[in-house]
Amino acid sequence: MLQQKSTDLADAQSRARKVPEVSVIMPVYNTRQEWLDTAIGSILGQTFKDFELIIIDDGSDETTQRQLSGYKDSRIVYLRLEENMKAAIARNEGLKIARGQYIAFMDSDDISLPERLEKQVEYMESHPGVGLVGTRIGDAEHPRRAERLREGNCSEQIECDLLLVGNVYCTSSVMVRREVLHRENVQFCADCVLAEDYKMWLDLLGRTEFGKMDDVLVRYRKRELNPKREEQEGIVGQIQFEALTGRFGVEKDKAEALVMFLRTRNTFRDGERMETVVKHIVEQLEAGGYEREYVQKALWWAIRKVYYHTRTLVGQIRLMQLPLGKIVRLGPVWRLWCLVTRGIL
Repeated sequence: MLQQKSTDLADAQSRARKVPEVSVIMPVYNTRQEWLDTAIGSILGQTFKDFELIIIDDGSDETTQRQLSGYKDSRIVYLRLEENMKAAIARNEGLKIARGQYIAFMDSDDISLPERLEKQVEYMESHPGVGLVGTRIGDAEHPRRAERLREGNCSEQIECDLLLVGNVYCTSSVMVRREVLHRENVQFCADCVLAEDYKMWLDLLGRTEFGKMDDVLVRYRKRELNPKREEQEGIVGQIQFEALTGRFGVEKDKAEALVMFLRTRNTFRDGERMETVVKHIVEQLEAGGYEREYVQKALWWAIRKVYYHTRTLVGQIRLMQLPLGKIVRLGPVWRLWCLVTRGIL
């Protein structure tokens, strides 16, 4: 299944050289040529120089193979999977041979800004308890657009956000300590296609601290049309359900009610008892070691997203009638703004 090929010095002699401080793992599958060149170039052009770039060709066609074989940089290690095994397995193959103290993930159509690795290494060095850090992201097509920074970027708030909101990290912005992954035997879940990264982050809850940097260090190429959006939401919901019930003792019916509400968004069959559900989940997560303030902030953000993404006037009216409206404290001005910006009014 796995074939290792040489890219100049990416052979046994190259592997014997000084161990790099950072390993960058990039799976590639038939990526558009100009995007791939830009992604690889953005890593090779980093101000931080002590890294290896592990490119895993995940069964790409001959055109992509030829493009990848054209790179002669000694920092590149090229692996080829003879069949398309999907991103989780490709990244795991990269993890097996990564030698760096820190591991940075990178998708083959995104862009790392020149100081990304330098600033992330500095952050990790100055935060020895943090095992995983991400950054703010920008839009690859519209550089002036950037992710809005949320308040409360401490580890506990990030963990609550992961549990209740969903994946708050862009994979291409994440750096982890290799020692943490090895110690906890954590890798990407091949059974969680479309959400394998999210599953890994949740598997690290309670095993290390999390961080998020204010700097925009990655530009992400958004997929405007995602035909598998509904499938992805279902997988994310299942991962959330398993974490809430298995690790925090949330009652299964209440966990299911919350997940259904947050992930399907237009399902309100449990809406009338959501106030009870929310109170139970706050109590269980508080018993699990999280401060009530952080749990409530995460729930506020998650429920607010449901309101914002409900695109029908009938749906908005039904949401306004629920007791949850009092919990998240969404005033009439915000609701009117929501209706207008979503094209409902």
